[in-house]
Amino acid sequence: MTTLNRKPYRRSRRSGAVAVEFALTAPILFSLLLGSLELGHANMVLNTTEAACYEGARTGIIPGASAVECEQAARQKLTTCKVRNAQITVTPNNLDTFTPTVTVRIVVPYSNNAITVPFFTRSLVIQRECTLTRERA
Repeated sequence: MTTLNRKPYRRSRRSGAVAVEFALTAPILFSLLLGSLELGHANMVLNTTEAACYEGARTGIIPGASAVECEQAARQKLTTCKVRNAQITVTPNNLDTFTPTVTVRIVVPYSNNAITVPFFTRSLVIQRECTLTRERA
């Protein structure tokens, strides 16, 4: 039988290098992760706001609808996705049979809806508007 000439195991001089490298790169990794989560959530709030504008305007174009019903339909859509502190404006304020169009405008300050500390989206304000022509009876 032959024996292999093996050198005895010696500990590398780089034993703490992995920990140091992780300590330097971890903040960058976590910042990218949280930033992508926050921007994805901001996109969801934007799309929900747009859908709420459409739902509110769609409710308002039906003959006999009121501005309060438009606002309730929009707010219901926003509440479903937990969007808070939205300002909903229905134009005109009084819907009658001669009103040609209905416009619903929603303004959402994103800092009140952020899932983390709003570092990347601190001053973001989401604004959407939808105008539809009223149906005639």
